[in-house]
Amino acid sequence: MSETTHHIDLNIVESDLSLDDILSPTKLTKQQVIAQDIKHRILESGLLVRLVGLRNNNAISTILTELELIVEQDERLIPGTIELYYNSDKTIKVLADTYDYGKIEASNVN
Repeated sequence: MSETTHHIDLNIVESDLSLDDILSPTKLTKQQVIAQDIKHRILESGLLVRLVGLRNNNAISTILTELELIVEQDERLIPGTIELYYNSDKTIKVLADTYDYGKIEASNVN
């Protein structure tokens, strides 16, 4: 990524803008933007719906692999560093390395 690239975005929490004390939208920067983009990419993929009610580990693994491949399409992430975890509370946590900001975590994706 070039040094002139700026990563700034509005903070979205539970599908709504996050507001500060004076009701202005809060902003995210750098690795926070990438983590939020990963969450949105996963949610928009439609694959989470397929995980609902699944108990078959092979089927779950297949979907998690598909999600990992979707996440890996983000050009800000270093290929091969993406780790996806399906937690016991049915949330997903993603760990990855970025080219510009080091390690990031996108957690509580559900």
